[in-house]
Amino acid sequence: MSGEPFTPADAEPEPEPEPEIEPTHVAEPGSRRLLEPDDVAQLLAAAAPHLYLQPDVESTVNAVIHQGVEVIGGDAAGATLLRPRGRREVAAATTDRAEEADRVQFELSEGPSITALAEQEPVLVTDSTTEPRWPRWTAVIAEIGYRSMLAMPLDLGPHYSGTVIVFWELAEQPAERHVAVAKLLLRHAAIAITDARRSSTLREAIDARYQIGLAQGILMERYGLDATQSFEVLRRYSRDNNVKLSRVAGDVVRTRSLPEAYGTGE
Repeated sequence: MSGEPFTPADAEPEPEPEPEIEPTHVAEPGSRRLLEPDDVAQLLAAAAPHLYLQPDVESTVNAVIHQGVEVIGGDAAGATLLRPRGRREVAAATTDRAEEADRVQFELSEGPSITALAEQEPVLVTDSTTEPRWPRWTAVIAEIGYRSMLAMPLDLGPHYSGTVIVFWELAEQPAERHVAVAKLLLRHAAIAITDARRSSTLREAIDARYQIGLAQGILMERYGLDATQSFEVLRRYSRDNNVKLSRVAGDVVRTRSLPEAYGTGE
């Protein structure tokens, strides 16, 4: 053994204590806290590209409501998009109960989303059991199990409209701060939905034009028509039968001949 004196550096290093693991808790209904401003900014920054990269309107709406629950802090959410005459175009929800709660508003023509649409303002309900404005809807919502909610209109331009509604199972959950956060999210949502609709419309127009071109080629080959004559034949079938030109063209492509008279128009 060496005669050199023992120093602390020669000792085996003591192992570092393992970090304590916090127990995982499952959030109770209505217990989700509203995120801090920095957290909201980070989530919105992450959500925006996700919203804009969706392939169609329906996928975009689904992304919006799931981000709504995450960012705003509710228990569930639903959304409805309406065509110009008020017909529901897209309906989505994060849960079956939220889907029912949102749908019943439009069946009864009353509820926070209906009011938000009419007034183009957020509608905050802290306790549906004491809310006097929509007696039929609040009776239904009591059975479904939601006590408070926040409904927001979507600014989708002059021809389309929509709403997003976030639900809480407990009363007194949403507050004015939730409204401010929801407005930020829905600005992104409205732009993403409008862009998705524009892209879908463009794709449909390109597909329709392609079908019409194929149908013209078939008619030109089969009946000895030129390009102008073949298009006029398709247009006349469309007009006389009150059927979209793209459908007539698709039928010509499918059957390789002119369709017989349609039973009902579109």
